[in-house]
Amino acid sequence: MALRFEASCPEGFCPGWSITVKGQPAVSAKSFEINFLCDMDDRIAFHFNPRFSDLDIICNTFKSNRWGKEERSNTFHFDAEEPFQVEIFSDRSHFHVFVDENKVVQYQHRIEDLQAITRVQIVNDISITSVEIAKKPDY
Repeated sequence: MALRFEASCPEGFCPGWSITVKGQPAVSAKSFEINFLCDMDDRIAFHFNPRFSDLDIICNTFKSNRWGKEERSNTFHFDAEEPFQVEIFSDRSHFHVFVDENKVVQYQHRIEDLQAITRVQIVNDISITSVEIAKKPDY
């Protein structure tokens, strides 16, 4: 796993935060991940994983030392070497994911203590142009 970006927010990223990633997949891209991580343990509250070989997006949560049930979306708006924008917004019940302004995933929170989601990381086969992290004014 090649770490491309990591940021922390001690007050917690959820709910009310938006993260926008602009980037471009490598020509031989297999996949990349955007992970929302919890402090003080190894939980991954939200794992967003576009897989170019399958033209699928895999979403999941890692807690209690195991992965939960995968959720898949075949609404795949990524092409090798083509720039993209991913925005992930969290409200009190879901992560909402938009690719180039098209909603591709709505993923229900599987952990209860949303304030524990304090880190976000981006790994694997993409070049990142920019990352913007912003608090939505409604929260």
